[in-house]
Amino acid sequence: DLRQQTYNLLSQVREPSVDEKEALEKIGIKFLSLASKSYAQVVAEDPGYFLDGELGYVNARPELRDYVLPVAVEVGLRRSELVLPDSFGKSRETQLKMIDEYSKTLQAQFPDARAIMLPSTGYAQADKAYKAETGEVLFKNYFARALDNLAGVYAADAGRDGPSRRFRVNGWYAARGRVSVGAVPVVVFIGNK
Repeated sequence: DLRQQTYNLLSQVREPSVDEKEALEKIGIKFLSLASKSYAQVVAEDPGYFLDGELGYVNARPELRDYVLPVAVEVGLRRSELVLPDSFGKSRETQLKMIDEYSKTLQAQFPDARAIMLPSTGYAQADKAYKAETGEVLFKNYFARALDNLAGVYAADAGRDGPSRRFRVNGWYAARGRVSVGAVPVVVFIGNK
């Protein structure tokens, strides 16, 4: 189960070394810092950044409310192509497999690197960090499929409908694709350095 493997991997991530970051930045990877926080904590700290009523939505969904990233870490995102090509409209399982394939190509050059899907808190923090650094939002008019399950057969997706809209998490069938939901891999490092 790639979803569970990804959650397990999140507890093993480490900060990239200066050399690792520089090498990845040369191939178009942008690093952003994530804190060890739940999505509920991120929303509560800055409710105006998020859709009206987002905190109530989050608090009614245990995985969004309770899951905290196990460690604070820097993650890398692909600058030129945030979303994997042809990943819109696919099931979460297919999107996880696409990210896993991308990870394998990355590992050929960087053995300790992994490309993974994040839970909603990670994508929200990345969007906020990118805006703080550049003045622009990361997710302009689409959503990243996230690891979180919301209820029953629904999986989370995180992003926004347009560049002037506020960030939100929504739910859609994990087994079905949605045209505005793509696979957004982030690069993390595992092991000891």
